[in-house]
Amino acid sequence: MSQTTSSTATPYNALIWQQIGHIALLTPSGQDKSLEALQTLLRNHPQEIENKLVEAGAILFRGFDLQSPQDFEDVAKCLDNDLKNNYLGTSPRNAKTEYVFSASELPPFYPIPQHCEMSFLPNPPRKLFFYCQIAPQTQGETPIVDFRKVYAQLDPQIREEFERKGIKIIRNYNGPATKSGVDFWKLKRWDEMFLTSDKQAAEQICQENNFIYSWHPNDKLRLVSEQPATRKHPVTKESVWYNHSQVFHVDAAAIEYVKIARHQKTWRSRFYATLTQVMTALKKATQSSENQAMHCTFLDGTEIPKAYMQHVEDVIWKNMNIFAWQKGDVIALDNFSTAHGRLPFQGEREILVAWTS
Repeated sequence: MSQTTSSTATPYNALIWQQIGHIALLTPSGQDKSLEALQTLLRNHPQEIENKLVEAGAILFRGFDLQSPQDFEDVAKCLDNDLKNNYLGTSPRNAKTEYVFSASELPPFYPIPQHCEMSFLPNPPRKLFFYCQIAPQTQGETPIVDFRKVYAQLDPQIREEFERKGIKIIRNYNGPATKSGVDFWKLKRWDEMFLTSDKQAAEQICQENNFIYSWHPNDKLRLVSEQPATRKHPVTKESVWYNHSQVFHVDAAAIEYVKIARHQKTWRSRFYATLTQVMTALKKATQSSENQAMHCTFLDGTEIPKAYMQHVEDVIWKNMNIFAWQKGDVIALDNFSTAHGRLPFQGEREILVAWTS
């Protein structure tokens, strides 16, 4: 979890690579720090940058003069011109441009565990780009983890069981007509995710993305995703831990908060760690697995032991790369190898996101 920066020898003649931990770092080579300078660099060296992205899993572009969401979109298009704007994940997001969105509108105290974006889809995004419009004053980092390393370091017996059994993700969504009280675990409504209140249109999107759907009383929708626990990287053929169990498992949030409290060492993080453990115990005692707002089991419906999720999170945190955002930063992620998350924060923070197929 080091933030030390060091120069490294590279095979590239035109680009000088550095590192922040295990993240590849590229900064202006001269006095020109303009948006145009970064765009020129990206257009002139597409293969070198692509190779480095596959090798490192993440590239941080720092020190360039980006000022707006549109600047970010222009840079993202230089990295990959096939940007998309169909988002089927769980975090609420606001559009900033046609292809740029707020990374998450979840409350600042809410952590986002490490995950590869939309890993539960049959065709997840190939690349993911983040941009810092407003750097957080306190915490609020976006940690990066190489999930190839996580796969390699998992206990072989636990990993084999995940690979043999597969993963079932269960999500229960309220709808526009749902009448319910406050539920801290609900992230957004199904009409907000699908961008339509037409149930037939929502069903069509489910079918296109292999979601098993069922409608329930009070305008509720249950989505079930079935997937392997791991995948092969399409380029390197390396095995990658590639699922959302550490996000959706009923015990995941409580495990994550304990680790955050140990990292941040604040009374606030300790309070939320304790509160989340109490709330998790309460919802496990009062709701069945299939009725949880979010949950994850093995594909056959058997529960994934909490001890397994504790082990997975231990390995993830062992490999976590935490760096402080600076205004104008852009980070490119190979979404087929490298996960991201969000640590809780206070005060202003604006991180934007774009992605490709």
